[in-house]
Amino acid sequence: MAITVSDPTIWSARILGYLTKTFVFGAAFTNRNYEGEIKDAGSTVRILQVGAVSVQDYAGSVSAPETLSDSAITLTIDQQKYFNFIVDDVDARRSVLQLIDEGSKNAAQAISDVRDQYVAGFHSAIDAANTYGSDATPIVIGFDAGQVTPYDAFLELTQKLDEANVPTVNRRVVLPPWFIRGLKAQFGARATSLGDNITENGFAGQVDGVAVYQSNNVANVGGAKFKVMIGIPEITFADAIVKTETLRAQTAFGNIVRGLHVYGAKLTRPKAMALGTFNKGKLSK
Repeated sequence: MAITVSDPTIWSARILGYLTKTFVFGAAFTNRNYEGEIKDAGSTVRILQVGAVSVQDYAGSVSAPETLSDSAITLTIDQQKYFNFIVDDVDARRSVLQLIDEGSKNAAQAISDVRDQYVAGFHSAIDAANTYGSDATPIVIGFDAGQVTPYDAFLELTQKLDEANVPTVNRRVVLPPWFIRGLKAQFGARATSLGDNITENGFAGQVDGVAVYQSNNVANVGGAKFKVMIGIPEITFADAIVKTETLRAQTAFGNIVRGLHVYGAKLTRPKAMALGTFNKGKLSK
């Protein structure tokens, strides 16, 4: 069967493939444990949680077994985004696969940028006890007098996780480029796994066993009050491209490719993450 530029199944598969590679906050903080079957916007996913189990002293006998308590959180698929572009018939003379790949990359990057910002917005759901700095008094990161060095700020955030009994394994942090620059300046010639190349999903290396990601979508207000999130992947995320279609353009010679992408997310354990509110100071020594 010949591959054609107007095959919606091919477009959908390619776009979904590229979406998984460009979702930085998704790679850092989300899980797909309860994705289920998403039909359309308005669908819901039920996230079941089990209560704590008590531990008691043993003195020759045991009490009646306790009943596990459970609760459910509803994740609503409340975000709807679409893409809509045209493949000109003249351009279609080139390799069909090249057109599909390039168009899919562009569509995926546009979608990922929007949903990256959406997940980055979950900083507001983090438990207030796990915060360092605030909008009123952001921590200034730099090497001037009165400023906090990048690594010391990083340690403050990991301490917040430690004090909240967050497991030390699988911790992640997403930093803006200037913060990673500051870390590299502070480490200097010391051994570090922070590389010079950022992978496709934003992974930049590790610091003290914490996976470090880089993104320009760290929430901020006009280049200040950057909301840096750190923790384990407790944001449950569910998404689907529920419709991809191709049709002939009415006012041009070409095929229109368009699709509908729906998604939603929920921070299931607000204490499993910490938040720093930072301003950029002097980063050169």
